[in-house]
Amino acid sequence: MNNIKNFIESSQVPIVFNNMLDDWDPFKWNLDKWNSIFEHQSLDCRKGKITCTKEPLWENKCLHENHSFSEIIKMSNDIENSGQWLYFDYKYIGEKVDEKIFKSISWKKFGYENLGPKDSTLWIGSIGAHTPCHQDLYGINLVAQVHGKKRWILMPPEMGKYLKPSRIPYEESSCYSKINFSCPDNIQDIDDACRCVTVVLSPGDVLIVPHKWWHYVENLTTAVSINTWIQIPKYDNMARLSESLVRFMVSSICSGVSKNIQSRLLNPNEAFSSSMTAESINFIDQSIKIIKTEEDTTDSEEPDSTSLIKYQYKTYEPDQCLSKVEFDTKYHRHNHTISSLKPDLNTDISYRLLDSLCSDTVINQIVNSLIKED
Repeated sequence: MNNIKNFIESSQVPIVFNNMLDDWDPFKWNLDKWNSIFEHQSLDCRKGKITCTKEPLWENKCLHENHSFSEIIKMSNDIENSGQWLYFDYKYIGEKVDEKIFKSISWKKFGYENLGPKDSTLWIGSIGAHTPCHQDLYGINLVAQVHGKKRWILMPPEMGKYLKPSRIPYEESSCYSKINFSCPDNIQDIDDACRCVTVVLSPGDVLIVPHKWWHYVENLTTAVSINTWIQIPKYDNMARLSESLVRFMVSSICSGVSKNIQSRLLNPNEAFSSSMTAESINFIDQSIKIIKTEEDTTDSEEPDSTSLIKYQYKTYEPDQCLSKVEFDTKYHRHNHTISSLKPDLNTDISYRLLDSLCSDTVINQIVNSLIKED
């Protein structure tokens, strides 16, 4: 088990493992079974419309509505007429979903025997449901495709310079691209030097997203995924210091603007409070102490590939030109409509100030100043 764990944590490119979920009960459920599981539960969903705009459809511009599982299926079947999607996304099992139903979920096969349902999140969406292009700033992402198909477009961290990175809307540990990947026309405008990987996950597949790889994700069918994040101290300790600094910048700006502006600077799962600045300073102090006292760690041994022979897997090098990626799904061809929606914050000083203060260049300089030895 340690060998596959080392393989995952040392990989610099995405990996897809096949046929890994036979011992997961949810993998065996068809849509009728999923519908019966959630028959009496109202699901808090994001609702979006497929439009062709320069700016992504941020979460704070989506409708938030309660829907049944059957209504998610119906939305997929009616997408040609409605041009809309539903997404019950990023819900921790045990909080929004009954843990007992998902007790068979285990990440032991991947070397993480202590991770189970409570450490996993559930994603259920109709065709077209998507997450704007972003990078996770902590750890490694393990994503199990339980039902349906989902397309992933992934780019190495260094490709961020082509993706117009921004911390607005602010969400801890996520950096977003200002490019709307759900509109194919926008992809064609990206510099040809930007390289990517495209992967379509099918039921039974498990995707490994390496640390800080950018990704855009969309459902090609009604789809169900379950994921977990793996903490990697050698990356995460420094990332927590950077994120504490970003949070300090965000709280400083939000303290001087109206609630209306705050709501546009923050993702809905983030909320400004009067204690946010003091908490951020405390987090910064704690992070510095952890970094300065942590013991030197040696890199994990390179895995012996012969011991991985029992696994079906493929590694993916970023050998595709992002601007040439084909969006061949029916709803992309026929349901895109030009929207008059324009970015409403790009000219606001609070937006530009926060974006500047939270840029990698500024944050990295402050981090280096804080942790250097006297």
